[in-house]
Amino acid sequence: MKKMIFLFSVLLAAVFIFPSGSRAQVTITDGPDAIQIRNLYAGNIVVLDDGYKKDYYYIEPLTQEKYYFSDDVSLLKLIRALGQSTNTKSLVNLPQSKSDKNANYNAVQKLRGRFLLQTDNDNQAWYINPLDNLRYKIDGGKDGLKIVRNLALNVDSTKLSVFPLPKKTSFRKNTGDAVDFGMFWQVQNLLKKNYYQPDKVNDSELFYGALQGVAASLQDPYTVFFTPPGSKNFLDNISGATEGIGAYVDVINGRLTIIAPLENSPALAAGLLPNDQVLTVDDVDISGWLLDNAVGLIKGQSGTAVKLKIYRPASDRTFDVSIVRAKIVIPTIEAKTLNNNLAYIKISSFSQDLPTLFNQARNKVIGNATRGVIIDLRNNPGGYTDAAQILAESWLPEGDVIFRENYSDHSQTYQAISNNDINLPTVILINSGSASAAEIFTLALSKNGLAQTVGETSFGKGTGQQLANFPDGSALKYTVFEWFGPQDSFIEGQGIKPDYAVQNTPGSDLQLEKALTLLR
Repeated sequence: MKKMIFLFSVLLAAVFIFPSGSRAQVTITDGPDAIQIRNLYAGNIVVLDDGYKKDYYYIEPLTQEKYYFSDDVSLLKLIRALGQSTNTKSLVNLPQSKSDKNANYNAVQKLRGRFLLQTDNDNQAWYINPLDNLRYKIDGGKDGLKIVRNLALNVDSTKLSVFPLPKKTSFRKNTGDAVDFGMFWQVQNLLKKNYYQPDKVNDSELFYGALQGVAASLQDPYTVFFTPPGSKNFLDNISGATEGIGAYVDVINGRLTIIAPLENSPALAAGLLPNDQVLTVDDVDISGWLLDNAVGLIKGQSGTAVKLKIYRPASDRTFDVSIVRAKIVIPTIEAKTLNNNLAYIKISSFSQDLPTLFNQARNKVIGNATRGVIIDLRNNPGGYTDAAQILAESWLPEGDVIFRENYSDHSQTYQAISNNDINLPTVILINSGSASAAEIFTLALSKNGLAQTVGETSFGKGTGQQLANFPDGSALKYTVFEWFGPQDSFIEGQGIKPDYAVQNTPGSDLQLEKALTLLR
């Protein structure tokens, strides 16, 4: 899958009304039976097997709290948090077999059901199994996990419910894995059978809505599940052909936000600016809407009008604007020669075919007489990292760092692999609509001393996504890395501050004028 870094909370008020005479099922977790169960399983490893999956827990012997572990990593965290320190001399008293002659069963009784950390042997982990009173070596990784799981006792959900979850633990994050996915089907069936408007309960919408919720639960505005229509909208935006108002958008903090209006678009003509927030569409409040639902409401047939209520944070102003939709063709690149033999190249997005288009453009406007280059990345929302990397290599000497990607388990640094062939003074124009791959390219040149920057602080998107396409036409765009520019520069949420901060005025491109001045 291609890597891309492209830009494009709901408060729920709930009133629960139960029918009279209905009763909720209650599990009694106190009384003689509960105490007996807690004492019986204290210190043991237990497993809940519902026929679909197995969930493993450790019952802490003193508090009798249940600690969930899903894999070797969460087991290691559990042992590190709850393990009791010991040493080789003390371990000799704890038998590893029934025939061990050095066994001290008084010591065993004090430590049964506990994890131990051998401090004089690199914190080697051990477990004293209360069933046979033997000491088991717990190595790291899958082997140790297998040993612990083999010692587990089967319990049902009723018995497991008498053990409380821990109130405080350093590895509580892993307890979130203890989920009964059967509840999904239970909730769906309840809605299908009992919802008061059954015609609104649709299997397809329930299914896609659940998947959208899974992505939204990460609270990452760039991780989004697209329904088949939403996926088509997203791919149309990348490919450069669609009908609508002509603006890149994304949902940020629950609000549809303008990232960048396109050149010569209805959105730009209507005066929309980066960071404008769309509150309503044709008087429909879209606060908290998912991205493809909100976009679907704004897009429409060419020649039709859509009314938007806009909030502009920069001026703390709310206003209405009516925009006539049009056929939007997104030009990837424009190039021309300006006065004094200066080459001007505007890049609207970092599409997959940008390197080819860029080479065609530069051949037209860069020659032996060229004195400098202006790269205009204003309102460029990004695109494919490969395109940004290839373009940067036109300026960077071999070995210069372009950027570094940090994944969950490794990092990857990208350096220029071919010698540069553009050795001209360069100015890059940026604004608050310049994001993602546009910021990678900008930092690669500016931090290596090969370009000056003019304009406004850029958007500040320091993460990258991949797109997974599914057979039904749906897709998942999800974050897989964060990135850093040369000199470990990080721009997430703060953007790139230009070398020369210049604000345009109506009717005047003062930013371009400043670039021309720098290259004279």
